[in-house]
Amino acid sequence: MRQLWKYITGCIAIGSAVYGLIKYFSGGVCRCSALLTKRVVIITGANSGIGKALAVELAKKGAILILACRDIKKGCEAKSDILREVSNPKAKIFVKHLDLCSLSSIRKFVLNVSEQFRAVYALVNCAGVFYHPFGLTADGFETTFQTNYLGPFVLTHCLLPLFQRHLQARVINVVSEAHRRVNVYDLKVATTCQEKKQLPYVAYGVSKLALLLFTREFAKLPSVKGSNIIVNAVNPGNVETPIYRHFPALANPWLFAIQKPIRLLVVKTPKQGCQSILHALLTTNTSTGQYYSDCKLSLASPIATSDKIARDYYHITLNLLNWPTNESRC
Repeated sequence: MRQLWKYITGCIAIGSAVYGLIKYFSGGVCRCSALLTKRVVIITGANSGIGKALAVELAKKGAILILACRDIKKGCEAKSDILREVSNPKAKIFVKHLDLCSLSSIRKFVLNVSEQFRAVYALVNCAGVFYHPFGLTADGFETTFQTNYLGPFVLTHCLLPLFQRHLQARVINVVSEAHRRVNVYDLKVATTCQEKKQLPYVAYGVSKLALLLFTREFAKLPSVKGSNIIVNAVNPGNVETPIYRHFPALANPWLFAIQKPIRLLVVKTPKQGCQSILHALLTTNTSTGQYYSDCKLSLASPIATSDKIARDYYHITLNLLNWPTNESRC
């Protein structure tokens, strides 16, 4: 009998420890009850992962969704999946082509949206790549840099008139804790030397740091600050998504299978990963230019919170794009 009780006690202890780990790594949960009835929300990279999971949650809230996808076929498949999951065939979901690696595609997308909708409530810059093979886009920029930062930078600016027509619009930039692993030198080299190959993790960290700096500076522009547009960055945490398809440790199917039990404990599902983004979209907190993690305001790295670095880097980006310094650029 004593041995049985030891066995039971051991099982309870192990079970409690595993449950505690799962709860800890699953992160915060959005408790906001606000609805988004008939409000237009654009989600980039919405055909899979966090973007798709977020689309499901927003469809339940009554939002009009625009799934901005590079692959229209996958976008349409995602739309069908979302409609099935929300059990509402009348949910308004539009699939539109958007390739962040093409500035021309971004402008065509914005024109298409502008012709169909008078105002947009929110843009979620969710699309991204990680450990992507080095290469330059047709615009001459490094792929990770343009996909994760420069594309969202241009897209956000071009959609500004549609945000300004809404009573209170929101821009959410999806970032990562990887921004802490790079420094100002990495940022400068990756930005000014587009043809120089960077280590994959550095390229990713730089793109997310750049997006955080953009969040901080964009929120302070007169045309943004004076228009009730809330701009924030969100860290979704470590989430099981296709973004890792190029990562060596997970690209191998055997290694992927072996690591599965560990990932179940310490890696979030897409639904868990979208909770902080959902919170940033629904919260009544009107703080802007901030960093959210686990459904609460957090502190980014010292570099990412520097107003001077953010302002200087914003102008470096304008020069990179050959854009004028005034705010009429699209």
